[in-house]
Amino acid sequence: MRIKESRLRLPVIATALAAAALVLVAPAAAHGHHGHHQAKRHARAHAVYVSPNGAATKSDNSCRHARYDSIQAAVEAAPLRGIVVVCRGTYHEMVTVDRRVTLLGERGSTIDATGNVYGVGVSASYSTVIGLTVENASPLDASHGQLADGIVTIGIGPNGPVAADHVKIVRNVVTGNLGSGIDLNSTSHSVAIGNRANANGVGINIADDLGKPASHNVVGFNIANRNFGGCGIALADHSGAGVTDNLVYRNVANDNGLSTPTAPDASAGSGVILAAPVPNAVVTGNTITRNRFSGNGHAGVVIHAHAPGDDFSGTVISRNAIGKNNVRTDENDLQTTGIYLGSASPQSITVTGNQIHDDYYGIYASGPVTVVQKHNRFHNVTQELGTFPTF
Repeated sequence: MRIKESRLRLPVIATALAAAALVLVAPAAAHGHHGHHQAKRHARAHAVYVSPNGAATKSDNSCRHARYDSIQAAVEAAPLRGIVVVCRGTYHEMVTVDRRVTLLGERGSTIDATGNVYGVGVSASYSTVIGLTVENASPLDASHGQLADGIVTIGIGPNGPVAADHVKIVRNVVTGNLGSGIDLNSTSHSVAIGNRANANGVGINIADDLGKPASHNVVGFNIANRNFGGCGIALADHSGAGVTDNLVYRNVANDNGLSTPTAPDASAGSGVILAAPVPNAVVTGNTITRNRFSGNGHAGVVIHAHAPGDDFSGTVISRNAIGKNNVRTDENDLQTTGIYLGSASPQSITVTGNQIHDDYYGIYASGPVTVVQKHNRFHNVTQELGTFPTF
């Protein structure tokens, strides 16, 4: 392990942030007074309504007169690029968005996915999911395709799973799902913005499980706390296709990986992890910036590069606020730690401008890791850098 000081070269993120801002503003406007009336006028021509009290004889011009009592039926009936308005109530179903629509939850609309692969699975690119509560997807059995995700960018079709790109997942509440609350899986140019992903197995996941890259996605302005089975936010290459050029920006991920419903001694989780269990994995060009992490089982920001040939080049960890973490320890590191970088292969990781406080180690490097750092600030930290020769 060695340390370099170098000028930070951040990836170009302005375009991604501008897109995220537009996604946030649009649904907010729809709930304002002026935007609400505009949305209602637009909806009369382009929307279908689903309600627990829906009936085929109704006019379908409002929640009171909803024609559908099944979200899936409404998705199939909606016009392409139209809106499926999910009215207040609880829906016990698994929804596959297999047509390009916007799934718009009214306040109090809940999908209870107990016993299902997912609550909402998106297989149609350019679709949007806004304003829903999605809970209780279970049981978890990933080896047999039982993802148990709240909202995932994969839908199960007649010929198996299909992944979508350019998906927007905005201002949803996902909780109690035994897999991931939100799973940006095998998708590119998708966003998860302004969601609350608390008390799931994992809060928000970015992965490539279908053998298709997960790249150029944005995870921003989310809260991912108390996810019992793992991390608040995870970026993981499971297939070798690659998890690349993603932006994790202005999220809060606290108190993750501390327990599970069935095994209090289960493995811990971090605020955000970049991981690869397979050889020659590609987890490159990802930026973790301006987030807040505290109280997690592993460190606030973690790299676990387990196998030979893994490539984590271009990783930037910058301007995060990191409190006491690693409360359940990590490989070779038995102290509280802000940032943990573990790799079996040589890596060079940029760590700059972070504020780390109330940890024993500010940064811990396990294995042949070069830390390229500048302008990090440490407060109430016993040792700014800890090292161990192997991982």
